[in-house]
Amino acid sequence: MTTIGVIGFSQREGVELPAATLTAAEEVGRRIAESGAVLVGGGTGGVMAASCRGAKLAGGLTVGFLPHAAPERANPWVDLAFATGLGTVRNLLTARCCQSIVMVGGGVGTLNEVTIAYDSGVPVVVLEGSGGWADRLRAALVDGQWLDDRQNVAVSFATTAAEAVTVALERATEPRVGSRLSGFTGAAGH
Repeated sequence: MTTIGVIGFSQREGVELPAATLTAAEEVGRRIAESGAVLVGGGTGGVMAASCRGAKLAGGLTVGFLPHAAPERANPWVDLAFATGLGTVRNLLTARCCQSIVMVGGGVGTLNEVTIAYDSGVPVVVLEGSGGWADRLRAALVDGQWLDDRQNVAVSFATTAAEAVTVALERATEPRVGSRLSGFTGAAGH
């Protein structure tokens, strides 16, 4: 079964997310579900809730890796809530447990997920025009597609939710390169 991650702005108290960003996230979720893929995300609010809502309304399956230890804190559209209690460390799970990821807007937590995905060889598709790091990332890339000179996995860009999901589904079939960093050494890592 194909797993597509959706990452982006979370909902913070007192901060109103742009309606266009949430609409785009909901369409991304709907299109993931319509393709038959499973949506994986952080399980809380903002882009995560909007994308899960879109997936559920289309009859899809949603998985959320919650930062909290309480499963009841998941948004109401999460089918499988993994209450990790890990805080932002759960970003490792969200970024590594998918075959590709769609980025809708995003702050520093989303950027963290992008770098983890890159290091793990998970393709990221950025929905430009959705705000935050999704609109700033292209300028920071090496040769327009790499997060660093290791050239682990190219970052893709899309201008519509439909294009983002199409590209994410295509890239989900790519073999993972994985980190090119040296492995652990010493007594435990030999």
